Amino acid sequence: MKKLLPLSCLLATMFLASCNSVAPYAALPIEDDAEQVANVVVTNAKLRQGLRVGRAGVRRIEGSNQLKLIVPIRNVSKRELQVRIQVSFLDLEKVPIGDDTNAQVQIIGPGETHNHSVTSTMSEARDWIMRIVPNY
Repeated sequence: MKKLLPLSCLLATMFLASCNSVAPYAALPIEDDAEQVANVVVTNAKLRQGLRVGRAGVRRIEGSNQLKLIVPIRNVSKRELQVRIQVSFLDLEKVPIGDDTNAQVQIIGPGETHNHSVTSTMSEARDWIMRIVPNY
């Protein structure tokens, strides 16, 4: 009985720890600024460890008022990463406006930084969310 209690405590602790991390995960930043990557999620824990995301450059295009963004994505792993990147544009209440990009496949070599650039098709875009998934 005395051996069963520590074993059950260990198993319960391991179970609770595994429940703590559920996809999608917030992306890890290139610099030490967690707030800058709040719009980027990675759907795979292993992929998340190999990627870092930099501060997004966001601006309006004159005349059309479309939202343009450029997001640096760095491969910090020792192997080539193949990912699919999809962006959804949102309104001020963070509700999708139906302006989504196609999932674009990118191959990012070890140590390489890819600047992912997309532009909204609608002028109503006020915010955005980027999803990065492995391309199997």
